[in-house]
Amino acid sequence: MPINHTYIIILLFILSIIFINRTSIKEHFSQKDKIAFIFLTVGDVKQNKIWQHFFKNHKDKYNIYIHPKFPNKVNSIFKDHIIDKLIPTKWGDVSLVDATNILIENALKDSSNKKIILVSDSCIPIKNFDYIYNTVLKDKKSWFNYYRPDLSQGSKEHLRRINLLDKNVRDNAYINEQWMVLDRKHAELLNKNIHLMKYFRKPNLIPDEIYFITALHNIDPTITNELKFKKTNRKDYLKHSSVTYAKWYDPYIKRWQTKHPFEFNKMNDYDVINLKNSKALFARKFSPDSNIIKYWKYIVSNK
Repeated sequence: MPINHTYIIILLFILSIIFINRTSIKEHFSQKDKIAFIFLTVGDVKQNKIWQHFFKNHKDKYNIYIHPKFPNKVNSIFKDHIIDKLIPTKWGDVSLVDATNILIENALKDSSNKKIILVSDSCIPIKNFDYIYNTVLKDKKSWFNYYRPDLSQGSKEHLRRINLLDKNVRDNAYINEQWMVLDRKHAELLNKNIHLMKYFRKPNLIPDEIYFITALHNIDPTITNELKFKKTNRKDYLKHSSVTYAKWYDPYIKRWQTKHPFEFNKMNDYDVINLKNSKALFARKFSPDSNIIKYWKYIVSNK
């Protein structure tokens, strides 16, 4: 029987399509979703050894981006992750928001980054990598600790700052803890609506604690349904138990901090237990000399 070359060509064509589709599907499922850890720092990450332990054996599940104020002071493994564009920054200034937006823009360049987590140089993870990875990637929600200030909650200073905003922005304005977990779609919304930054360049606003949650609510007033946590009150906001734990009250000296939380140096049993029992993913502020590494494996263990 003579060979029908047309049939052979058609068969080969069909087989090639099947092969290409199977390869594409395989590549799609082999590319893991990643978390982008964006570090906003002064110099080096203070407890970088803890972070090295945290990232160990998970190389295909994360990317790191760091924006240091003084890049020449970064000497750890984080040196290899310094982004190209750096700007001068200072505390309470809009430059912190600008630097964070630059970090977000860098993270969005990699399509595998499905969540973006903002941390500082004094932060450490207080949950193990697998827990954080599985927890933040199980849905498409962003994590914020935020509330709407009013005089009845004793939040006069926060309300003063909100009232600095133009009315069209102020109506959907909130105070948010700077440290956050962004879902990719929300990061893209912020990146596409960067023009909103013009409303947050007012003096004495401290916009890093206002901009991100307020911008998202002004872009989409129904965004609440896409957030891990609903807005809270001032009392619960000050617990800092959503994303990043911080110690604002010391029971031993019976004192509250106002501008900055207490810095962990020499750990005591009270602090270790609080860190272990916290529902937050991260904690701050740890000094470079803190002995936290001695307790870290216990804190992140499931025991």
